Amino acid sequence: MKLLLVFLVLVGWSSMSMAQEPFLLDTLNPLAHARALRCAKGMVYLGDNLGRCFSYNSFTGELKVLNLQNPEIRDVEVNQCGILWMQTGDTGKVFHHAKSDPVLFPKPEGKSVFFDGFAVKDSLVFIMGDPVNGEFQVYLSYNFGRQWIPVKGLKAFEGEAAYAASGTTVQIQDKTLYFVTGGTHSRIFIGKKWGKRWKSYNIPFASGEGEGAYSFCAIDRKHFVAVGGNYQFPERRSRICFTSSNGGKTWKESTVPPMGYRSCVIHFQGVTFACGTNGLDFSTDGGQHWTAWKQGNFLAMDVSENEQLWITLNRNLGLLQLEPVRMAVLIKN
Repeated sequence: MKLLLVFLVLVGWSSMSMAQEPFLLDTLNPLAHARALRCAKGMVYLGDNLGRCFSYNSFTGELKVLNLQNPEIRDVEVNQCGILWMQTGDTGKVFHHAKSDPVLFPKPEGKSVFFDGFAVKDSLVFIMGDPVNGEFQVYLSYNFGRQWIPVKGLKAFEGEAAYAASGTTVQIQDKTLYFVTGGTHSRIFIGKKWGKRWKSYNIPFASGEGEGAYSFCAIDRKHFVAVGGNYQFPERRSRICFTSSNGGKTWKESTVPPMGYRSCVIHFQGVTFACGTNGLDFSTDGGQHWTAWKQGNFLAMDVSENEQLWITLNRNLGLLQLEPVRMAVLIKN
């Protein structure tokens, strides 16, 4: 059965409107959407809400289905050790794809955990899930997921949790682990020395159901960007993006925010991108001033090694060239 239809839409570029239509891979399933997306070595990996994990060769156009497992996949990570994908639900699972069939790795302590996201660096895997008995469920693996070590004592406030919106609530940079939360309280948790010493700091998102930090990126050790808001109010522009210049200790709301609720933020070569249910924006000053780029219902994104922005939409995987952004930066400067 043919799973994807590839078509290319070519349109003119306008420096005023920054209009650019994406190259699209159509899943041919109106119920499909993908919140898991990673690029690595010419390949694009994505996992969708139907439990399918794909690899797409951006050079040859070859598509492979890596698994057909339910439930929904919310995060995928790729490095030299292999491919991992994370499934959500009350019985969250982590799968490893090798040359053989996918392998289900042991669940951390056999517990029922709703995982929100994970990150990898070499053979280290850092995964985070919603609170159980008042503590965030955080686990580390030093052998790419074969055994897990629990991180204890990360207390959650009542009504505080995390969001599995795009697999970008969790990050590893250098020897530091990060994750962000939302709900009644929005915080950033920072684990120094590979998670041996933890601290948390408040992020001043609004408090309540559906509120808070949905995505986070560390530009460097001191400069961070957190985006979110409330998916129930996608057009609201207040308290949806905050930046930190002191390693997460204090946060400042964006002077010119994105165009609404945002569920994914990434940074690439001096430009920060944020996307959500009503569009895609970029910032050239670390998230303080944002420019609207593209309208649409976007879920997750990543930049490939050949400097192309891959982004998921409802039903589609899209490709946007970064040249328009570079032109805008040159004009601005």
